[in-house]
Amino acid sequence: MKLTSINLNGERVLTLNVSGIVGFAGANYRDDVMLIQGLFKYIADGLYPEALGLGGNYKVPEITGEMDADTYSAISEFQIRNAGSLLMSRFDGRIHPANYKNRSLTTGGNKRYMSITLLHIMATDAAVMQGHHDFTQGLTKLNPKLAYAIDIAVINA
Repeated sequence: MKLTSINLNGERVLTLNVSGIVGFAGANYRDDVMLIQGLFKYIADGLYPEALGLGGNYKVPEITGEMDADTYSAISEFQIRNAGSLLMSRFDGRIHPANYKNRSLTTGGNKRYMSITLLHIMATDAAVMQGHHDFTQGLTKLNPKLAYAIDIAVINA
């Protein structure tokens, strides 16, 4: 996991990004997997599980850092449910690190994003729904190991 700067809607913001691919045949680094699991939990709590494509037979994964069946399913269902907002033509079950260097992103309309970027946007919306400005602080309250990993990412930035 790493701290990354994004130019989003003309404003420079810091966000969390994965260091390697999370999902099918990915590096699945423990901190990266924890970040994705934490984002799913935070978004499900702040918006609703269905925004992610979860609910029913698909569970919000526990924040363990282990790449388990619930996490694989959650990534796949997130990509299927949000296919119209993602840059991919079909789901691949993988969340790739984003490279935001020299890029300016805007939200709204019929924009398409990488999975990690859409998760950032949804987590920001979830933070607003919970009365917060920054979702990172909310993530740190979900799990002490995730909080520690976020602290390390901030220190290493």
